[in-house]
Amino acid sequence: MPRETFHSFVSRLAASRRVSGYDFCLDMGVSLRRMAIMDQEAVAAVTKWGNLSPVEMEELLSWTGVPAGEIRMRFRGETFGSRSLRNPVMRGCRKCLAEDAQRNPGTPLKEMAIRGDWLFRDVTICLEHRLLLTDLWTEPTPARRFDIGERLSEIASGLQGDLQCHREHEPSDYDLWLAERLTSGTDPTWLAGHALQAVTTTCGLLGAAMKELQPASLKADPDLRAMTLATGFSALSPGVTAFRETLDALVARADGPLALPQKAFGQLYAKLARDLVDDADIAPFRAEVRETILSNWPYASGEVLLGEPVAARRLHSVVSAAQTLGMMTPAVDAILTAAGAFASDDARAPNRKIFSANSYAELLEEIPTWVGPGVMMASMGITKRAFASLEEDGVLTPRTKAPKVIGRWRQSDGQALLDQMRAVSHEFSVDESGWESIQHAKKRKGVPVGQLISLALSGKIALGRVVGIDGYNGFRVCTGDIDALAEEMADTATGPEGLTQTISAAAFGRSVGLRDGGHFQRLIEAGYVLAQKVKHPKTHTLQWRMTPADVAAFHRKFLTTSTIEAEFGLHRNRILALLNAAGARPFTLDGMSIGSVWFRDEVQHHFKTR
Repeated sequence: MPRETFHSFVSRLAASRRVSGYDFCLDMGVSLRRMAIMDQEAVAAVTKWGNLSPVEMEELLSWTGVPAGEIRMRFRGETFGSRSLRNPVMRGCRKCLAEDAQRNPGTPLKEMAIRGDWLFRDVTICLEHRLLLTDLWTEPTPARRFDIGERLSEIASGLQGDLQCHREHEPSDYDLWLAERLTSGTDPTWLAGHALQAVTTTCGLLGAAMKELQPASLKADPDLRAMTLATGFSALSPGVTAFRETLDALVARADGPLALPQKAFGQLYAKLARDLVDDADIAPFRAEVRETILSNWPYASGEVLLGEPVAARRLHSVVSAAQTLGMMTPAVDAILTAAGAFASDDARAPNRKIFSANSYAELLEEIPTWVGPGVMMASMGITKRAFASLEEDGVLTPRTKAPKVIGRWRQSDGQALLDQMRAVSHEFSVDESGWESIQHAKKRKGVPVGQLISLALSGKIALGRVVGIDGYNGFRVCTGDIDALAEEMADTATGPEGLTQTISAAAFGRSVGLRDGGHFQRLIEAGYVLAQKVKHPKTHTLQWRMTPADVAAFHRKFLTTSTIEAEFGLHRNRILALLNAAGARPFTLDGMSIGSVWFRDEVQHHFKTR
């Protein structure tokens, strides 16, 4: 009969001789046990006694399954795990068997056939009658389990009731697809290139995860089992993109501090991590799940995920970053939020706030080097008030704007400033007159500390260093230079002709982070920046000045690291990471670097949506 199994045929052959299966095997010269395991001698005997052609015997065996190595079987041209075809519980369609028996009421066992597709655990329905398969008998011993005639005789009396109307089940796309693949081997979906058992196993596990069902409930309810397989198939069969979208949806559904992969994927994760971890056939589906996990959870290099070590960390969470740095989680969260890794209103649990480990690697490497203001002041040899002035004027910038983070300074920044100042200063005796501390100059004449240091570094005012006093406290500026500077500023403030409502180009350049006045002047001379040359009425020197319109024109055309930070609220490290990732290169003038300046139109789209 179509789809009949080897053992079923032996049973019907015995019934046609009106003997038991046990006696018929003895008549053929083989035991019932050898018949159950289908050894070569038993197969040869049945071929002879059943008058079967090689093609007919091959068809019987293909619907029964034959050993294909250790715990593997060959079934319908594909390889399966033995457990998926050999189970103590024999299932089938009772209505099929009842109709078989009705054809020959006198010798019903001659007609009653076990169909091979019933053996496969992931077949759930009889398409002919639209009924779910049910348990026929349970027998752990193969010789008794496959004595089909004996087992059917035990249930035959109860089968007549199965001719009556039962609640039908509409076959799903999964049921129709599986029947066609088992019968003809054809498969119109992208699953055609994958092993059948791997596909049905993944369908079941994926469907259970989508419906949030547990294995125990599936075993107890055939309806749930059928629904689960159909659900998984609907998500898997359209292709790998649909599979990935389903996995992403499972991730999105799992939320909260306990939202680990085990929660998101349920038994799909558990089986792939244990029972199926070495299954080569299921490897393509395992790889997709693994990729989804690595894209949503922080795994460190070397950690084993679904049987395979992680090659390199892709993501960090606030928690994993804090553990790596040996810091408190809230502090790390605040630093990363200030750096642009998260929105300020991101309410996710710390272990679900993830970010690119590569994009923020430089920041994470730098954080342990940060120190508090006390250490910073001691290393620079500076007073608390002078240190505050440097911060207020932007000469020294904390590495994070995160509130309540005390260790936010990098000692190397302070040392770099001191090295710059030493390079342009000259030593003098403490007894030498005509010098004053930078902080005193600010207090006496109201000149900002940032402006004083900028002028000193550019050589516009003299900078001295007291012999025997190390650090910032040892630097002095020339009193006469400060008096002249203050007078010039006073003149500018009163509005001499040509200077009213303008700013010197050099001062504006420093305000946007372009501290090399020569670079900024070349931009003006090349016509990229608007400015006017004006003679100062007191000093009678020519200088480039910019009106508010000139300043606005610069901002419309260019962006610098400083203006990006102010306009988009991003940390310098985040800005540079985004620009480097996009391959954006700073503007150059005739091949020469002008500094950290970019055309606005070329780079602003990298920041607008962030």
